[in-house]
Amino acid sequence: MTEEAPPDDAPAANEEPLARPKLVDRSRLARWIALAGVLGVVLVTKTLVLPKIPEDHEVELKLPSPADVLALDVTWSAPENGDEILTTSLHFEPGTAPASVRTTVHLPDGPYEVAIAVARTAGVDSSRRRITLDSSARVTIPLR
Repeated sequence: MTEEAPPDDAPAANEEPLARPKLVDRSRLARWIALAGVLGVVLVTKTLVLPKIPEDHEVELKLPSPADVLALDVTWSAPENGDEILTTSLHFEPGTAPASVRTTVHLPDGPYEVAIAVARTAGVDSSRRRITLDSSARVTIPLR
């Protein structure tokens, strides 16, 4: 009887068989893909949606000589196109305006053009400023 030789790719009697490559556990892979998707949604929400959510911002307007102030108009506009977003108007009896007026605006964080008109007994003082609202406690705007 003749002994047949083992095929070339078969392991010899004293060799260990070649290790098969492990297949990726599909459920584990699915969990990692789901986690990556959730993280992606969180990042997109944080960068695109949250900055546009309005918040309350306290604004203080300081009047240097309030005795002759009759009215105060504050208009918040988008800096890109000048579209008016919010207007606050306050009216006072002669001699009753406070030296400091505090108000709250409900706007998203970001830059704004602010037009301020102070009506006095002798006329109207107008000014424009660029103000950035952020998470700081209060924005103080000194007026002339």
